[in-house]
Amino acid sequence: MPAATTVMTTEQMTKLAQKLAKMRFARAKGHIRGLDRGTNLELFRVAVGTDEWLTRYALPAKGLLITLVERKEEFGAASEMGYRKTRFKYIEARVEELPTTHQHNNEGNDPHKVKAR
Repeated sequence: MPAATTVMTTEQMTKLAQKLAKMRFARAKGHIRGLDRGTNLELFRVAVGTDEWLTRYALPAKGLLITLVERKEEFGAASEMGYRKTRFKYIEARVEELPTTHQHNNEGNDPHKVKAR
């Protein structure tokens, strides 16, 4: 039987998003993974839209979907070919309630519980 998910209020989600936004990217990732033992990395630096790179974690025990948003920025002088170096800049965190499609409360979704025939 799956564990009941704890529901956070929108105010708590906003506070968590603000707390994560103040951290550096690597520290925010570690903090998210420490919130829930069963954290799943869903996306890692996937480009969506024109200027956003998303890293998304699903926290099934907490009932949260946390997205870290980065932007790619150019820096330094251009090379002789005209290219400039780029780096990722962490800009914000988005905290949402976990959709029902992400909850693994179906026995068939867990490969460890499936019995061999």
